[in-house]
Amino acid sequence: MDFQLAEVDKIFCSKCANFRAAAEFEVNKKGQRNRTCKRHSRKRALELHDWDSFTLLLRNWKKQRGRQVLDENYVFDLDALPVNFGSPRVLELAKHDGNYTGRGTLPRTEMNAAMHDMSVIIWKEGGFRFRHTGTNFQSLTYQYHCSQDSMHVKSYRSTVEEEKQRDGRRMTRFPCRSKLTMRPCFQNRTLSLSIHHQWHTPYEDIELSLVVQELINSLVSTKTPSEIYREIRQIPEGKPVTRHQVYYLWQKANAEIWQRDPDPFISATTLLSESSRYRDHHSIFTAGNLRALAFFACEPIQKLRNTAPQLVMDSTFGTNSGGMDLFAVLSEVEGTGVPLAYCLVELLKPPQSQQAETKPVRADPGAMTYIIQQFLQRLKTFGFNPRCVAIDKDPAEITAVTTVWPGVKVQLCYWHAKRAVSTRLNSSKSTNTQNHYRPEDAQKLIPDLEICWGSLPIRRPVCHRFGDCRCPSKADTISEMGRLEPATKEDRDMVLEIFCRHFNLHPLIPDSNGTYKSSAIVHQECATEMYTWCKTRGYYRLWAYLYVNWYSPDQWKLWARAADPIEIPVVKTTMIVESHWRTLKHDYLHRFNRPRVDLVVWILTSRVLPDAVHRMTAISNGQFRIFKARWREAFKKHWRKEACKTVHPDKLKEYHTNPVNWVCSCKSFLHSRFLICKHIVHCFESPSPEFFETVSRQTIYPFWKDLRLTLRPEYAPRAAPAISGSNDENKRQADDALETPLDSSESESEQDEDDEHEEAESMEGQVAEFRKVMLGAMGLFEDQVAKGNEKFVERFIASNQMNRTLVDEVKHRCNKRSMPRTWGKYRHSATMYFKAKRILG
Repeated sequence: MDFQLAEVDKIFCSKCANFRAAAEFEVNKKGQRNRTCKRHSRKRALELHDWDSFTLLLRNWKKQRGRQVLDENYVFDLDALPVNFGSPRVLELAKHDGNYTGRGTLPRTEMNAAMHDMSVIIWKEGGFRFRHTGTNFQSLTYQYHCSQDSMHVKSYRSTVEEEKQRDGRRMTRFPCRSKLTMRPCFQNRTLSLSIHHQWHTPYEDIELSLVVQELINSLVSTKTPSEIYREIRQIPEGKPVTRHQVYYLWQKANAEIWQRDPDPFISATTLLSESSRYRDHHSIFTAGNLRALAFFACEPIQKLRNTAPQLVMDSTFGTNSGGMDLFAVLSEVEGTGVPLAYCLVELLKPPQSQQAETKPVRADPGAMTYIIQQFLQRLKTFGFNPRCVAIDKDPAEITAVTTVWPGVKVQLCYWHAKRAVSTRLNSSKSTNTQNHYRPEDAQKLIPDLEICWGSLPIRRPVCHRFGDCRCPSKADTISEMGRLEPATKEDRDMVLEIFCRHFNLHPLIPDSNGTYKSSAIVHQECATEMYTWCKTRGYYRLWAYLYVNWYSPDQWKLWARAADPIEIPVVKTTMIVESHWRTLKHDYLHRFNRPRVDLVVWILTSRVLPDAVHRMTAISNGQFRIFKARWREAFKKHWRKEACKTVHPDKLKEYHTNPVNWVCSCKSFLHSRFLICKHIVHCFESPSPEFFETVSRQTIYPFWKDLRLTLRPEYAPRAAPAISGSNDENKRQADDALETPLDSSESESEQDEDDEHEEAESMEGQVAEFRKVMLGAMGLFEDQVAKGNEKFVERFIASNQMNRTLVDEVKHRCNKRSMPRTWGKYRHSATMYFKAKRILG
C-alpha cells in the first residue's frame, strides 16, 4: 500500500534512474510530464564574449593589409552592447502594442533600427561596410554582406544608348566571400554574431558628416556653392568633401523652394499658379508635337501698355535640362530692354518603343508659328500695338508677328542679316537659288535688267524662253546648282559694304547731293546698284541669291530701314535681348548645372523680373545714380571722340549738314550707331556732363533732343522752323528754312563785285586784328618771363601747343620729297592750306 502511494506522488526519471517528486518534472506541450527531471533540462551557462575585445580585433585586422580571412563566432551580452535593445520592463509593455511580434522581442521598427546601428558600428570599427540583405523574422536572424562583394552586386542595365552612356566610375569589387549574421535572443538576453570576410582594400566612405550637412543647410539661402565649399574646407570634417557634394546638397535644399512636382513642366505650371502675380498671367499652348508655357510680367505690362512703340523678340537654348527653347519679348525703354513676357517651348518626343527610328525629331510644320502667334496674341490683348518689332531671320517669328500685328514694321537684326550674307559668301556649298529666281519680277523693280542673264530658261517669260529675244546672254548655259562666284576677299568685302550701306539708307537722311528720296526710289536704286555691280563681274548666282533673299519687294521690307519712310527705329539689332540672355545665363543660371524648367521659371519670376522692374523705375524717374543705361557711356565716348576732330566749314556745305534736323549725308553719320558724326557735333557748343545723362533719342527729326543742346551762333537758324516728321517738310527745313552758311549750296555762293570787295576788306581787318592780339600776347609772355612767373609761363606754353603742332607739321610737309596729299591726316586744320615751299627755321 505504501509502495503504491510512493509511485503516485513520484515519477521515475530516466536520467537519474530513480523516482523524483512530480513537481521536479516540467509539463510539455501535450500536457504531460517530461521523462527527465528539471536538473537534466537546465542549460549550461553560456560563455559570453567581451565587445571591446571584438572591436579591437576588427581595428587590428583592418590594418594588416594581408590576405588573412576573418572567420569568428561570438555571443555577447545584449545589455552590455553600445546599442539599446530595450529593458525587460519595456518588453513587457511592448506586448500591448500593435507592432509587437511576440516571443518577448522589441517592436519590429525598433528592432530594425537597433540592428542597423550595430552594422554601422561594425563598419566604423572595421572599415568594411556591410549591407543588409535579408531578415528571417521566425528565427530573428539578420544577414549582411560586404558592399564590395562581387558575388552580391546588383545587376544594372542602362536605358541610354551605348554610344551616349557616360564613363562613370563605379565602386571597386572584390571576391571577399563576406557574410555577417546577427541573431538577438531576448529570453537569455544575448546576441549571437557570426562573421566571415576576406581582407581587401577598405571601403571609402564619401558620405558627408552631420556637421557638414548642417553647415550647408544653414548657408543655402545666403551663399553660393563655391563660397560654402571654401568655408567647409576650414573645418576638420570638411577635408574629404568635394565641390560636387556641396553643390548636390545645395541644389537639393534649394529644390524645396521651387520644385512642386517630379515633372518639371507640371511643377513650373503649379509654381506660376501659386503666385498672385502670375496666377492670371500665364497660359499653356499646344500645337502638333509642341507644347509651351508662357507667362507675362504684370508690372511692366501695366506701365508700358499703349506706350511701347518698339518691341524686340528673340529665342535662346541651353537654359534648362529639358532642351526647351526660351522666347522673350522686350520693350525698348530709353534705349534699354524691359522684359514683358517669356515662353518656354517643348518638343514632345515619340514613345521610346519606336527606337528603330534614329532620325532627329523635328517640330510639325506650322506648329512653332502657331505657338508664337498665340503667345503674341496675349500681348496684343494687354494693349500692345507696336510700330516696329525687331527679330532675327526666323520665318516662324516673322509670320507670327505679321499675323498678330498686320502692317507692323518688321526690322531684321542688322548683325544677323550681315552675318547671314557673310556666311553665304564664304560657304563652299552649292545653292539652288537659280531655280527660285524669276527675272520678270526683278525687271519690274529694275527696268534695265536683262531677262536672260543668269536665269534658267524655264523661269523666263515665254518670249525669252526659246531664244526669240535680243538679250546678249540668251545663248549662255546656266546650271541649276552652283557656288556663289565671289572668290576673293576684296569682292566679298565689297558686297558686304554695299549691303550694309543699303541697310542704313533712309528717306529722312539725304544722299551725297542733298536729295531726300522716297522709299520706292531708295529700293530701286539700291537694287539697281547691286545688280549692276554683279553683272559687270558676271556674278549671276550672287545676284540671284541677293534678289531672292534680300532685294525682292517681300524681303526688302523686312530688313531695310528705308521701308518705313516715317521714322528711323531706335532698335537696330536684337542686342538688347542678347544682353538679356547674357545676364540671365551669366548672373543667375551659371550656378546650376542643367537646371530644371521649374527652376528657370522661378529664377525669372523671383530674380530677373524684379530687377528689371527696379531698373525700369529708376530710368523712368531719372534716378541715374541708381541705374544708368550702358549705351550712355558709349554715346559719351563717341561724342567726345568726334568733338576732338577738326571740321572745316566747307565740309558742312559739302555734306549738307543740318543740325536742326540732326542729319548729315556723310558716310560716318549713315553708319553711326547713334546717328552722330563730327559735322553734327561741331555745330553745337560743348555740352555739360549732365547732358549725357538726360539726352534722349527720337525716331523723327531731330534724332537727339535735350534742353542742354545749344547750337553755335553761326549755325543757329534765323527763324526756328516747325519740326515735322513728313518728308516734304523735312526737305523744306533743309533747303529753305535755314539761311545759314552751312545750308547754302555752291550755286548760291556767287556774289557781285561789291560783296567781294567787302570780303577782302574784312579779311585785311581780321589779319591786322589777329597780328595785334598775337603781339600783345607775346609782350605779356616776355614780361612774365622777366619777372620769373613760372606758373604763367607754363600755362601760356601749354595753351599754345596747337601752334607748335602747326610748325612741326609744316616742317615735315616741306621736307617731304613726294608731293603731299591735299587731304592728309593733319592735326592742325591750317596745315593743309600751307603754300610756302621753303623749309622753316
